[in-house]
Parts: sequence; structure tokens; C-alpha cells
Amino acid sequence: MRGLFIVLILFAFICFWVLIQRRLMTNRATGFRGRRIRSLKVLMGQHQSTVGETLGQKITLLLVGRIYVIASVFEPDDKKRFLRNMLMPLLISGMVIMANQLYIGLPRQWVAPIVIIMTFFLFYSVLKKRKRKNFNLNFNEALTTITGAISSGRTFLQAMTDYALVSETKLGKEFGTIGRRLNLGDNPEQVFYDSWRRYPYREYYFFIVAIILNIRNGGRLKEVLTKLQKSISTGVAMEKKMLSMTSEMRMAAKITGAIPFVFLLLLKFISPENFDFILHEERGQVILYYLIGSELIGMMIIKFLMRGM
Repeated sequence: MRGLFIVLILFAFICFWVLIQRRLMTNRATGFRGRRIRSLKVLMGQHQSTVGETLGQKITLLLVGRIYVIASVFEPDDKKRFLRNMLMPLLISGMVIMANQLYIGLPRQWVAPIVIIMTFFLFYSVLKKRKRKNFNLNFNEALTTITGAISSGRTFLQAMTDYALVSETKLGKEFGTIGRRLNLGDNPEQVFYDSWRRYPYREYYFFIVAIILNIRNGGRLKEVLTKLQKSISTGVAMEKKMLSMTSEMRMAAKITGAIPFVFLLLLKFISPENFDFILHEERGQVILYYLIGSELIGMMIIKFLMRGM
């Protein structure tokens, strides 16, 4: 029996290793966001400046860029929105910690940091999805407006400025900032690179590349933007179809992961002595550690398998 258990464990590790290798091969085939960054820097002539950098400098730049992207989700440019986005997770965390002290009684020293981190992470995920959704909607509209203006004889800069004047969205304000910087004589490559750092999306990357190549070499910008708009519409439709096809599986994973914690909370009111045994007795804490460990491992595996969805 023990030998069979070892064989099953080894088989599970082999299957997991195969899944990891398959995922790595898929990522190599489809490309990474970091590869788009390097390509954009090469296109803008900034690649040579990074050749002599040390490993520490590259790691520092990577961390600073990542922090910049995360901070941009909380909208630091708008003081009211930024203050609201920072205070809401703190208020929710305080309410959860207070409810735990009044009704549940879990140890505060490990409940407080976990609740604060999870609340900020969930709030960040919600803001990130909302920003992405608004970008997809507004960018498609912006492409339609800019393409129509170019067809009527306006230049790209004039078309972008016109859209910024009639649109009250954040993307419209971003286009207005780009137009003002270009009119002031700033380097177009640097202007678009700064804009892409605020909207690090694949569609925006191709849009910027098309604009920069058109500025340098000329070309039929209208046809390029039309094809880009069609590809974005197709991608959004495919993404919605994929989400609808996997909705049951994702919901089942969330419910399955929440069941042990729900029953642990119910145990506080149904059988307080067993609840205290799990929290305060050494033998009972083994069950608690197993619960937390198995949940974390399961969530990581599910997240790894479904991160492309």
C-alpha cells in the first residue's frame, strides 16, 4: 500500500511537470509582455542604452516598472480617486478584523496581515479588470473616430486632438496629453513609450508601433488602423466566448475553495469546543495547517492552469 502511494505521488509530480513544460512552450510561442517592451525599445532606439547595465540595475528597473504599473491602477493622477482607492481596502479590512474579534476569535496577529493583503489584492484585481474593460471599449471607439477623421483628410495628430476634445474618458485625456506633448516638440518615440507604460496592453502596443513606423517611413495609416480595429473586435468576441465556456469551471473552483473556510466558521457556532481544539491545541492545529496549505497549493495549481483564461 505504501509503495502504491509513492507511485501515485511520483505520477502526480510527472503530470504536473508535463503541464509546466507545456505551458512554458506555449508562452515561448505566443511571446511575453517583456518581449514587447524590448521590441518597442529597439524600435525607439533605446535598446543600446541597456546593454552595459548590470544585473542589479536591470532588476531595479524591472521592479520600478512593475511598481509603476501597479500604482497606475490606483489612479495616482486623480487625488480624490487615489485616496478613495487606498482608503476603501483599509476600511473593509478594519471591518473584517473587528468582526473577527467580536464574533469569531481567530488570532489577530495572523488574521490582520492576511486580511489586509487579500483585501488590497482583490481590490487591485477589480480595478485592473475595470481599467482593462474601459480601455477595450474606449479604444475601439477611438480607433473608429480617428480612422474616420483620417479618411476625411485630417492628419493623425489633428484626428487624435479632435477625439481628445470630444471624449471625456481617460483614454481621451491620454490622447490629449500626447497631442500637447507632440505639439510642443517632444520626441514622439518617448511620448508614445510613456503612454504605453500607462496602458501596457497588446492592442495599444500594435497601435503605437503602427504610428511610429508611419511617422518614420510613411504609409497607409488608415488601412493599418482599420485592420487593427477588426482584430480587436475579433479578439474581444473570442475572449467573451472563452469566458462563457469556462464560467462553470471557474465558479466551481471558487466554491470548492471556499467550502472548507465556510465550514470552519460554522464550526465556531455549531461546536465551539471543536473550534477551540483546532485553533489552540497542537494536534488540532495540524488540521488547520493542512487546510491552509492544501488550499494555497490548490489555488496556485488552478491559477497556473487557468491563467490564460
